Amino acid sequence: MRPSQAEVFLAVLEEGSIADAARRLHRSRTTLSALLASLEDDLNACLFERSGKSITPTDLAWAIQPDAIRLLQAYHQIVRRCELERGGIETTLRLARDDSLPEAFWLEAMRTLKDRFPMTGISVYLAPPQELPTLVANQTVDIAFGLNLTKVIDPNVYLEPLAGLRLMMISSINHPLARLPEIQRDDLIAHTQITLAFVDHEEELVPDVILSTNYLALTQYELIRDAVDANAGWAWLPQPLVSSESIGTQYKVLKTAEGLLWKDFCGFHFSSNTKGKVVLKLEEILASYLSQFH
Repeated sequence: MRPSQAEVFLAVLEEGSIADAARRLHRSRTTLSALLASLEDDLNACLFERSGKSITPTDLAWAIQPDAIRLLQAYHQIVRRCELERGGIETTLRLARDDSLPEAFWLEAMRTLKDRFPMTGISVYLAPPQELPTLVANQTVDIAFGLNLTKVIDPNVYLEPLAGLRLMMISSINHPLARLPEIQRDDLIAHTQITLAFVDHEEELVPDVILSTNYLALTQYELIRDAVDANAGWAWLPQPLVSSESIGTQYKVLKTAEGLLWKDFCGFHFSSNTKGKVVLKLEEILASYLSQFH
């Protein structure tokens, strides 16, 4: 059964006559009759009983209706995927990201992309920011978005800053550091730093810490924020994860010489890869969101 035959078969079956099916498909009755006859010849089966100008579906015709519907749907899906490729729209997108931006933002961004590009399959992998360039360099993913916290990046990875984000040194308002008017380095060393853990180039799990061995390393910023909420220590957190309303009521921004840092939020992609329309739309969504933190 060819797609053109399936289309005519279903139209005649659903409309109840060749004339009505011809009007629905904007084709001649002669063409539809010929396609039906060729379908029955190909299948060596009687699908319609004819009497004068009337046509009646057989039980076999109704039995194969679901299969014909699936065949036609599969054909249309193949056509749409080919149209996507010709139009510069990715048929699949493998995306890695960190969690320096809130989960609510990413959920809405993915919903927007799927509404705009429903035939594009999108896979999202959450990773610490230090691992993003390696995922791109190994071509495990097509593109990655997150903070640039890596000192050395593979020359095959192109880095494109989208905006600067503040990292704030915070503790809970109940933490001992919150009661100090000025924080010295020794004060920080004396209390647990909650920091990121990531897999380095030697495939070892390491903490992102240089001050001391007094740390608790976790793989996500939101886990770090939860630990700060539990009064387990102090941490650097990206500004989008700390609402202005929570400063002073839930968190204390610690006053030190390095109390605020700026890091670039970047896109990472393999140097030889070109961006499709889905990635370009995602970059547009990210730029719009990040503009509020400039």
